[in-house]
Amino acid sequence: MDERKRLEELRGQIAEIDQEILHIIERRARVAQELSKLRPGTSRYAPLAEASDLQSLERAAPTQIPAAAIRPIFTAIDAACRSSEVAPRVVFVGAEGDFGWQAAREHFGHGPEFVRVEATGAALDEVTRSRADFAVVPYESFTEGPIFPTLLAIGGADLKVVGERELSQALVLVSRSGNLAEVEKVYTSPQDHVACVRYLELHHPRALVLDVRSPLMAWDLAAEEANAAAVVPRGFTGSRELKVARENIGDEGEVRIRYGIVSRLPAPRSGHDTTAVLFSVRDRPGALHDILHHFKERNCNLRRIHSRPIPGEGWEYVFYVEVGGHSTDRTLVAALEGVKREAKMLKILGSFPLERLDASPPPERL
Repeated sequence: MDERKRLEELRGQIAEIDQEILHIIERRARVAQELSKLRPGTSRYAPLAEASDLQSLERAAPTQIPAAAIRPIFTAIDAACRSSEVAPRVVFVGAEGDFGWQAAREHFGHGPEFVRVEATGAALDEVTRSRADFAVVPYESFTEGPIFPTLLAIGGADLKVVGERELSQALVLVSRSGNLAEVEKVYTSPQDHVACVRYLELHHPRALVLDVRSPLMAWDLAAEEANAAAVVPRGFTGSRELKVARENIGDEGEVRIRYGIVSRLPAPRSGHDTTAVLFSVRDRPGALHDILHHFKERNCNLRRIHSRPIPGEGWEYVFYVEVGGHSTDRTLVAALEGVKREAKMLKILGSFPLERLDASPPPERL
């Protein structure tokens, strides 16, 4: 068989397989619609609804498909299957194409209506006032720890953390040719400009640097000019092809950020959850020890513990902990009841599925 015939045969096989995939997706959409009828009014709109489902698919990935490709594939399928539902309104912090936008798109797929705001407080206010279903906000830096103003704002508004999305944030320089020597003009969002000002001054001192509204606009403008480049988040792509001219140009290097998915309604139990809690202690010897003992006594795994001064309260501190399990699990309910008796203040920020699952079985449900 000559090469042309073999090529046509393989293309024909792919076309047949694509038709089979389409029919399977149609079946999945019907099941998803039936599921949505049984769970009206819940906040289950998320990729596959369960983090454990995505993890199982990633573990089952065949050798021909990288595990990293599984999540975006099935997130897109899930969003398409929900197209007949009322799309949720998701608010994110930052510009189109920036890291907050990427976190929102990675978590929810392409189905929702995405709305940008300038600050975390504005994003949370949109959810509080029922003008949005979810907010995607910066939650923790892996160098600085939890972002306590965000945690306190979530607790104060009585909102719930229902999910997480971790990003490795790095900026790249892209252009049509990918040749650094040809760069005479650089388009960037104001936020990204601040993050890579030293790089631009050192490596492109003669280039004209122009601030534009968003990385999306920077990409589109750079695609129109032969000697122009754009500063964009790693992984972002626009409507036209550009090449990476320089990786990781941020002055602070690559930064890992965890984003919190916030809603008015709590997340249902997945069996692989963590619960976020804020509390403060009374001013007496052993107060913190007595509170933490309630978690140890009931074999609840403390995954994180951080503390910060409470603004305006002198030397009073607030503690943030993440403990394994859902807030409806029997053992965690008992532990939190004990903490409530000891603590000066206790606020359950929410329970949400872990992106990385452990091998422990789901705890007994209350």
